Amino acid sequence: MGNEFEQLEIIADFINTHDKRMRYEGDPGLELLSTADDLRTWLLKNGFILKRDAVSEEDLALARDLRGGLRAAIPNNIHDHKEAGFQALNRAAGRFRFAYCFSEASDAIEPVDAQGRGGLARLLILVFRLRENNVWNRLRVCTAADCQWVFVDRSRPGTGKWCSMKACGNRAKNKTYRERAKSMG
Repeated sequence: MGNEFEQLEIIADFINTHDKRMRYEGDPGLELLSTADDLRTWLLKNGFILKRDAVSEEDLALARDLRGGLRAAIPNNIHDHKEAGFQALNRAAGRFRFAYCFSEASDAIEPVDAQGRGGLARLLILVFRLRENNVWNRLRVCTAADCQWVFVDRSRPGTGKWCSMKACGNRAKNKTYRERAKSMG
């Protein structure tokens, strides 16, 4: 499962390109995919495109739609609506074209599109494989309202709530303790 966890980390990194952690009240978060070149850099760094591939503004808009759908489709995500997520994810996925390649050794799904759109299609194929292998449920959104960081739950039972026990988990447990102590008088 080690390799699948690494693949989930790539998906989490993509979703976290919209960093929703709050630095001040009403903070909309940081958009790390501000330009098509930002997306190109991310796709290149993660091996979804080649150096010669271009990424367009249309690819950037599609990437943001895909990212939003993926975030909302994460299991146990209390911050986004799951139904809307699957609708958004399916709407984004419907904008790609794939070819099925069969052979004696193995079968594969390949993107028909090239360039940036092809790179996003490869990312979507990775998501499909992770869901198919039943590891998608290890992708989590931190339950802390001021964090919402997407992380891979590597705990044995796979029931993690917080991106970090030292930060978000500790704050939540301290808050619960204070509320309990206050109610007891």
